[in-house]
Amino acid sequence: MFLTARSLMYCIERLDTGGQWIQEICFKTEFKAFVNARTKSRATLKTYRVVHATWNQVVTVVQGSAEPH
Repeated sequence: MFLTARSLMYCIERLDTGGQWIQEICFKTEFKAFVNARTKSRATLKTYRVVHATWNQVVTVVQGSAEPH
């Protein structure tokens, strides 16, 4: 079964080099979306954000960093 953004609530978007946000994946919970965005930002050192799909409202922005743990 393929799930669309309408049936899910929180989507992760990546900031590309041209300054546009590219949608990657959606989750039913804000927590799962945040954890996934944080993991991706740490792995790629890129900026991700979590967007509430229904209201198109940015919930959080996560910036990748090379900080030591």
